[in-house]
Amino acid sequence: MNPSFKTIGTICEFIKNELNRLYSEREIHNLTDIIISHTLGIPKHEIHIEKGKIPDDNNKLRIFEIVGELKLGKPIQYIFGYTDFFGLNLRVSSAVLIPRPETEELVKWIIDDQPGKSSVILDIGTGSGCIAIALKKNLPQSKIYACDVSDAALKLAEENAKSQSVDIVFFHKDIFTNGLLKHHNEPADNLYDIIVSNPPYIPLKEKPSININVSGFEPENALFVPDEDPLIFYRFIASFGLNHLKKNGQIYFEIHESSGPAVKMLLEGYGYSNVTIRKDINGKNRMVKCYR
Repeated sequence: MNPSFKTIGTICEFIKNELNRLYSEREIHNLTDIIISHTLGIPKHEIHIEKGKIPDDNNKLRIFEIVGELKLGKPIQYIFGYTDFFGLNLRVSSAVLIPRPETEELVKWIIDDQPGKSSVILDIGTGSGCIAIALKKNLPQSKIYACDVSDAALKLAEENAKSQSVDIVFFHKDIFTNGLLKHHNEPADNLYDIIVSNPPYIPLKEKPSININVSGFEPENALFVPDEDPLIFYRFIASFGLNHLKKNGQIYFEIHESSGPAVKMLLEGYGYSNVTIRKDINGKNRMVKCYR
């Protein structure tokens, strides 16, 4: 272990020096706050006044190990096993994607469109359950269903829902092979007011340009799509919606920043109306909404 690895102040310097070639200054600052706060139990806003404090050797060793994992590219969320999403503390593992800020924006769009309403909502490809759980927390009168092709993801999502004390109906569904078949956990009429999905949408050809902390650790089947058919999930979900959305029901999608016009054309080709593309906080086309 580094001999100067003593006080919280010198530990902060150690983290900065070890990570400065791999992360931006802002990322290092955020990572340092997360590491110190999580490992030593010091609120982030108090770290600056605790820099002379000397942690015990076990905590020093844990911080040393965390920095080693970060240098390999492992996401901090996987190292700690949790992430924050829409004000919720959710478990994550390598079986699911780490929820992104733009997905929070998608959730907020749905919530803002549904003030005081009681809707029947399906989250396709739920992963950690982040979308379904955030919707249930903020639209408590709604009935939320969520499906995934991964049993490991479903198990984690169910644990997250339980930890957040929300009632969500989870079930296994492969949208490609049995998407049109009714699962026994689905609504009796098999119809929804809203379908939401953040499906895989990154063309495989872009994999070499994706940061190692994403491409090397997050599940490939939740990230990438074939180069020759990058809209495959949108097409299957749009087809599913024709049979399982109520009249004037809506679909909300997260999309690749470059695929907005193509997704819009696809949805209009299936007969959906009022297709709206929305930009995220960074000005990128990342969300789509349409009506049945």
